[in-house]
Amino acid sequence: MSVIQPSHSVTEHRLALTVTRQLIVRTKLIACCVTFIAILLTGIVSKGAIFFMISSMSNEWTQPSSGERVQDPDPYKHVVRFACWMWSLFFSFAVPELFGFLQSLHICVSRRGCWTRPRFVDFTIVFLFETAQAIGMALLLGSVFTGLSVLHGILITNCLYLVPALFNFLSRKPDEPKRAAKMATDAFAFFAQLSGCLHWTFIRDTTALLSNSYDFSFIQRQRMLDWTLPVSLILISIGWWENHVDKGAPVGFIKFLGRIKENMKETRPFTQIFVSLWKLLVFVGTMLILADVVFMTQEEHAFGATSDLFLLAIKNGFIQFGNSLTSVDWTSPFYVFIIQSTASFFFYCFGTFACKIGVQRSCFALPVVLITPSFICMWAVTQFDLLNLCHDCLSTDAQYFTNENYQRTVILLCLAFVWFLSQIWITLHIWKPAEISEQSETTDTKWYNSFVIDQSMSLSPHCHPSTAIDETGSAAKTVFAVVTMWHESTEEIHNILKSIFRMDKDQCKRRVASDYDQVIDPHLYRYETHIFYDDAFEWDSRDGVHSSRVVNHFVNDFIAMLHSMNCTSLDPPTISPTPYGGCITWILPGKTKMAVHLKDKTKIRTKKRWSQLMYIEYLIRHEMANCIDLSNVFLLSLDGDMDFRAKSVHILVDLMNAQRDVVIACNRSHPTGSAGAIVWYQMFEYAIGFWLLKPSEDLLGSILCAPGCFSLIRANVLLDEEIMTKFNALSEKAHHMIQRDQGEDRWLCTLLIKRGYRLAYSASSYAYTHCPETFEEFYNQRRRWVLSIMANTIDVFLNCRQIVKMNPNISWLYIVFQAVLLTLGLLCPGSIFLSLVNISAITFLLNPWISLASHSVLILIFIVTCFLAPTRVQLMVAKCLSALYGLILGIVGINSAVSISGYASVESYWSIHNVFFLSLVCCIFLMACLHLNEIHCLLAGPIYMLLTPSMSMLLFFYAIINMNVVSWGTRDSNSTERATPPTTETLKKDIENYSNIGNNYNETADGADTVPQISNENGQTFNTTHELSIDTTSYQSWEMEQDAEDSAVPSSSIPADQNPYKTRDSLNWNLKTEVELSKQLSNVKCLSDEDNSYWNNLIAQKLFPVVDSNKEHKVFKLSYNPMHYAQARFCYSIQERISIDLIRLRNLSFTLFISINSLFVALLFGMQVNSDISILQGLNNTNSSSYNDTLEFTKFNDDWVSQTNPMHIVLVVLAGLMIAIQFVALLISRTKNLIRLLSSVELKFFRKNLASADGANGLRLSNKVVLIRFNSAANRNEKNSASNHQTDLGQISTISQL
Repeated sequence: MSVIQPSHSVTEHRLALTVTRQLIVRTKLIACCVTFIAILLTGIVSKGAIFFMISSMSNEWTQPSSGERVQDPDPYKHVVRFACWMWSLFFSFAVPELFGFLQSLHICVSRRGCWTRPRFVDFTIVFLFETAQAIGMALLLGSVFTGLSVLHGILITNCLYLVPALFNFLSRKPDEPKRAAKMATDAFAFFAQLSGCLHWTFIRDTTALLSNSYDFSFIQRQRMLDWTLPVSLILISIGWWENHVDKGAPVGFIKFLGRIKENMKETRPFTQIFVSLWKLLVFVGTMLILADVVFMTQEEHAFGATSDLFLLAIKNGFIQFGNSLTSVDWTSPFYVFIIQSTASFFFYCFGTFACKIGVQRSCFALPVVLITPSFICMWAVTQFDLLNLCHDCLSTDAQYFTNENYQRTVILLCLAFVWFLSQIWITLHIWKPAEISEQSETTDTKWYNSFVIDQSMSLSPHCHPSTAIDETGSAAKTVFAVVTMWHESTEEIHNILKSIFRMDKDQCKRRVASDYDQVIDPHLYRYETHIFYDDAFEWDSRDGVHSSRVVNHFVNDFIAMLHSMNCTSLDPPTISPTPYGGCITWILPGKTKMAVHLKDKTKIRTKKRWSQLMYIEYLIRHEMANCIDLSNVFLLSLDGDMDFRAKSVHILVDLMNAQRDVVIACNRSHPTGSAGAIVWYQMFEYAIGFWLLKPSEDLLGSILCAPGCFSLIRANVLLDEEIMTKFNALSEKAHHMIQRDQGEDRWLCTLLIKRGYRLAYSASSYAYTHCPETFEEFYNQRRRWVLSIMANTIDVFLNCRQIVKMNPNISWLYIVFQAVLLTLGLLCPGSIFLSLVNISAITFLLNPWISLASHSVLILIFIVTCFLAPTRVQLMVAKCLSALYGLILGIVGINSAVSISGYASVESYWSIHNVFFLSLVCCIFLMACLHLNEIHCLLAGPIYMLLTPSMSMLLFFYAIINMNVVSWGTRDSNSTERATPPTTETLKKDIENYSNIGNNYNETADGADTVPQISNENGQTFNTTHELSIDTTSYQSWEMEQDAEDSAVPSSSIPADQNPYKTRDSLNWNLKTEVELSKQLSNVKCLSDEDNSYWNNLIAQKLFPVVDSNKEHKVFKLSYNPMHYAQARFCYSIQERISIDLIRLRNLSFTLFISINSLFVALLFGMQVNSDISILQGLNNTNSSSYNDTLEFTKFNDDWVSQTNPMHIVLVVLAGLMIAIQFVALLISRTKNLIRLLSSVELKFFRKNLASADGANGLRLSNKVVLIRFNSAANRNEKNSASNHQTDLGQISTISQL
């Protein structure tokens, strides 16, 4: 028996996983301790604040009628104080109900697929149950608790489960294990709760004798307790029916309620909108009626009050409650309300957090059960006078704890112990693990009850264990990495190859662990890489006639880099000439396939959108045509410069498995490049965008764009014919050219959103992309991005009704959010221009009109340059203006620093602009603190600020004025081929010779002995005669006019033997003259007949090449008729029409853009001028000195800018609101990420041998990061298995340094 030891790389990997897991476990342990303490303390504080309010209200209640207070000159003030404390109780009750109302309203408005309208019967029953609970709460607080001591009141809170105990007894199924014992315990719990409702009748007489018999108000309250105590407890318990009914119960009524409970999962948001507001009205109405009855009875004995006087006292009590905000006493009603509401809210948050991270028993159920005993201990402490403060707050009757009352107290404590045991049994479900999914969290809008926070959370649907098991996440997954490349540099090629090898290594390790070590890995997947090289061929100048093609030097650089990356075990590639150009296939060391598809633009359509169509059609509709479930097949869309790790892919896969409605998920992209101002600017820009915009869009509904540089796409969504038909369509209008061809990734996302799909973002996954390093390349890239963003966003607005109707994740609130963002973006150039005018006037002591004229001249010069000058000159002028504006901002920054040092007035510090800027800086700093691994991006903040005028103002003008330029912009300098292409005369000559190619082809086939041949996989032979090719080097992809007869012929109707592309393979690929592939001629294989026919049909229907000349746009397409195989058909181009339409669209867009910003600037500047005139008149009236004095001029300019007008306030408030919304979304997003991370591990304190446990068993399948163990393959029975295992591990070690 041979023992196979894991390789060194596997050992290091296992050690790294162990260290990571230990760090997560320690973090979770700290989180558990904090959560336990927080839940216990917040529960005690919440309950203590409630009883403090009740005690204070009870004291004010008894003051007017007490014997010592009859001589009080103003007994009415006690009624006002009572009303003040009553309002504090009402607002404490209202806070969670308003939260539930707002959440339900948001769901009903924004998430249409998460709710439905309930049946009338269901709504009526739920409405009655909630109304009963609200009345019971008002009776309990307004009558019961005010007539009892604090200790008695705390013990009574264990008797709120009468109806749940009865429902538990009636819900037991006949086949349930240990049914008799459980029903007996249910019966005991029911009678224990019933004793709590009726116990007052047995101890009331003793209490009355021990109390002041002459206190009429006390006697009245004792009589009211006879019916208010049992009624209130029963009514409250009715509201907690939901967790104790089952649709499979043997009793018909319980079964009926169980069906209503199931329906409530979808109907609760709609119901809660009405129930929440109704409960507030019922609660305050019941409290007022109850107080009015009691006061009208007892106040007649005090000072003869009337109903009008009582209503006036209620009004004055509300005013006094508001005035208590200014009090410095923390025991004032307002501050007690704030303390109670905050404690209850944090109790709810920490309780939900404990359930989500999987520590419900130790960190939620245990502290909830300990809250009541903790209060009893506090009562004991006050009895021995150890804490006078607690004694003052918790004791309402100093004579209550006397020796005569000792016996009744002991009896009450014994009863309370029985109530406590029954409560534990009834709420036993909180000790079972509960998994709160995002869907249940979204639709369950019933929050908590502030008065009995521990009981309400124990009976909340949030904490009820879920029995549903999601099996979809464990299905086998397939990931196709699709990379679109063009003219990448060697550094970028190195980055993408490193990432591919990392994926290959990860897949191999997981496969080895699953096949040989029997490790159950939920992240086991099948992986392939497909690289699509655009414009990969050039004319071979060495044959002298330009009749053959060879790969360009970018492909040769890729091949050379691949073989230089220490891959000694890399097998020779398989080379296949294809109808679209060629394909080179490698089998990587980890046994994964990497196919490089080389596109020849004379054979197939180029550019990224058509590469996307190419891999969608080939991988999804051809390769996976027989796959039954495409929901677990994913396309990993990548750019050719990406640097990422396998963990980032697993995170996105987990996200899409957990949220099945997500069809595309993207991650956090980090820009990289050589150190420079442009790269630093992009570092800060990317950070702000991914910190604010992406989380807010994801939280509000769906992100609008998943960047194509790194996104995971669910394959089944690409089978939607309506989406693919529009995505595949050629651009027929000017705005199509901008929307579709300038931003193909965003165009696909727009189509998905319009069809009702959701796009998600995960900040836990990250990747690195190479960003533009020069000013020119950056401007050209953003020219495309700006226009594409605006075009697609406007398209969303134009179809907003359809989107809101079709997409359950998009609401009108989301549309308004995006509309405000777009409006602020369009007004951003005008805002920056006006800011430059203002700061220049202040800093350089200029007249505002002179400053306005100076900056207007600069902008006008740039606009004229963009209209008349070539691109090179435009970028040169933009660069000079950027430097000038950066210099101005630098001087302004120095001047502001000097002003802050003490040379400016205090009023200027707190102007609306300064406050907004300081708030924005603080917000950005807090965001960086939430991303500690990205906090270095703050260092690029000053560069971002200096370049803001250039990137947020000049860039807009450059992009809009150059709207008619549709070139890609980036890497264009490398786009020329090294070989000289044929001339137009050669092209015409080639076309004329096509009429005889058919006959020549037949003759060549007959004389096969003189023609080289290549064999395919089936042993069939094919001719390798070089075909005559059409030059498209100087052409760009534009539009096409298709004849109706051509468009009417589907691809399926073209026989394989009659398809013209069948005989038009890329066999003119001259492999003998290749630089890197000339030694691999022995590995040349042709495609199979099936693949060859597939590509021919696909090209003929959707991907045929489109070419154009300088003045006339022509489309070459071969005839379907085999008799006209070599004839080329031309149709006149619409290039001139599209060019004219683009110019018209450019002029219209620029006119609207400049008009809107000019009006905006004129409006704000006009308001400032009016403020200028008023200030100038004030100075002339108060000071006779000349206005030209420098000091006064500086003072005037400071005042001129510090003046605020309504437009300023609206814009600042609107921008601040948008930032606040995005910041809150970021906090929620980071909290969710923390929950997912902590839920990925399980704390096992009582396991004897933790190391021997299977690592996969210690992790949840729904986690974000799965850590798997790799055991040694010991005791192998078969030598072949051991040999294969060792071979795989050896192949892994060859790329362990990547």
